[in-house]
Amino acid sequence: MNETTRQAWDAYWQDYERPDYINYTPEIVNTIKAFVDVAQSRILEIGVGTGGNSSLLAACGAQVVILDFSSLALDRARRTAQQTGVQLRSVLADARQLPFDAGGFDLVFHQGFLEHFRDPAPLVQEQRRVLRSGGYLLVDVPQRYNLYTLYKHRLIKKGRWPYGGWEREFGYAELRNLLETYGFSVITAYGRGYFPRLFAMLHNLPNAEKKIFDRRIIPIRWWEPYQQLWDRFGRSTIGINTLQSLGILARAV
Repeated sequence: MNETTRQAWDAYWQDYERPDYINYTPEIVNTIKAFVDVAQSRILEIGVGTGGNSSLLAACGAQVVILDFSSLALDRARRTAQQTGVQLRSVLADARQLPFDAGGFDLVFHQGFLEHFRDPAPLVQEQRRVLRSGGYLLVDVPQRYNLYTLYKHRLIKKGRWPYGGWEREFGYAELRNLLETYGFSVITAYGRGYFPRLFAMLHNLPNAEKKIFDRRIIPIRWWEPYQQLWDRFGRSTIGINTLQSLGILARAV
């Protein structure tokens, strides 16, 4: 990450969405809560984004540290924390040299981060260093085998990709091997995100109904089996290997 990349991310966060928008990723939060005793855990999020995921984990009793090399991103995440009624400790630093003692965290996680580095191995090693033995790492990255990858690389080639100017992606086997090489045992995985747009619209029908009619026509409980089918697909072998993003939860051994 160089100064040009930092400036690109500062520009991105300067204009990012409306100031009251709180974004989080259910697959990340739900996966963590299913396997990790969040209450009283010491958690590090690298590349914090809007801070929605960290704020929800802090609301469950975790002590959360957020790290980014963009001060504007950290400011944005702190506003999210204030709106959520929690506190996050923010650290402005380079993720390639984490300013923490070895073994200090129970969980490290990041979303939309690892794909911005041509060699991800040193970052995974550094994350392993700051995790205690038996601690958890959740990595959420773009999936290689998805039509979105072709769309993304077309924009990169045209110089129109807003997220740092360059980005890669991972297949499940590649990411699993990377984590296992540097001291982790994979626990579970998921796929998320739908592309082209038609699939995203089908996935979000419960929300679309409310936006279109400005009220619920079908009771939300009737939508639950529909949503469960999508969730089950996201954790299936096909979903893990084909959806827009791939997530893996692993444990430090």
